Amino acid sequence: MNPFLLKGYISPQYFCDREKESDKIINSIRNQQDITLFAIRRTGKSALIFHIFNHLKESYDCLYVDLWGTTSLSGFINEAANAVIQSTIFSKRSFSKKLTDFIRAIGASLSIGNDGKPSVDIIYHDRNQVFNRLEEIFQFLEGNSSQVIIAFDEFQKIKKYTDSMPLEAKLRSLVQKYHNIRFIFSGSEQHLISDIFSSIDRPFYQSTRIIELKKIDTSHYHQFIMKHFHAGNKAISDTLVSHVLTLCHGHTYYIQAICNLIYSQEKIPDTIDEFEEIYLDFIAEKQVFYAELPHRLTRHQFSTTKAIASFGKVEGVTTREFMAKAEIGSPGTMQAVIKALKEKQVIIKEGVAYRLYDVFLEHYLRYFG
Repeated sequence: MNPFLLKGYISPQYFCDREKESDKIINSIRNQQDITLFAIRRTGKSALIFHIFNHLKESYDCLYVDLWGTTSLSGFINEAANAVIQSTIFSKRSFSKKLTDFIRAIGASLSIGNDGKPSVDIIYHDRNQVFNRLEEIFQFLEGNSSQVIIAFDEFQKIKKYTDSMPLEAKLRSLVQKYHNIRFIFSGSEQHLISDIFSSIDRPFYQSTRIIELKKIDTSHYHQFIMKHFHAGNKAISDTLVSHVLTLCHGHTYYIQAICNLIYSQEKIPDTIDEFEEIYLDFIAEKQVFYAELPHRLTRHQFSTTKAIASFGKVEGVTTREFMAKAEIGSPGTMQAVIKALKEKQVIIKEGVAYRLYDVFLEHYLRYFG
């Protein structure tokens, strides 16, 4: 199989580094401390959660709740309930009655999907009712024979719910109440996650250990890539690996995707020029995703996006050179454009420099834009 995974988690063999972060999280969980895990999207945050689960699965029942697609309390409660019934808690036949009792307690209907997995749908009529259902779920987990870890991924989504503050308050009270459950709150939008856990007037203020997931050390990633090419009897040069790491700004998903592409070739490119030949075709295929971008941004936003892509990284966005490239006349307009592009997650700031969030978009605009 291609060892450079683009989604999911298989085993530690295909997981690169994160040893320090793993040790911190595992130690915290074993010492009854909850975690807030922050990382920009596509840096392996979800894979790290499953890596932690793999280390702790003998001692804990591990639940993963993906909140990315949720927009309301209803979505939150349904995702949480489904995480419970699809977990190892119900993997044994002896738990069939317990499952029935759980479904009845939370007032849900059960169905079996085409993939054979059970799912539930909870109907409720008011906020108090859904909070009661949530407490039923936590009470059930508290009574589990094994300790439980529940990870809420993309937790910042709750900030966009209509009932955000009451939900935060209810969750905080439940987190304090139940001692058999350890919590991982994971998020990818720093300003929202920071507001939830670092604002003094919010219920979760300083209630968790906050861990930021930064880029994987370049030398570790280099070794990981070389190891897997060698294991597959495929030769790749140190120069090309270094080029890929630089090309992707160390952003995990894009490194994985390009290494996956190279590994899939019958003949591994020997030089950067040979790599560019296959990579340009790969980037050209992205046109279907990026063609609508000029229509989703204002004229100034799009011209600035293209300008940043042409430089790769930009420190001085209000310099005369950059503003000329972006076709913007005043620093005030540029600052407003940068703010809007950050809010739309088109660009991110790393240290003092800005770059495009989507590395493939950067390359597409540079080569074809």
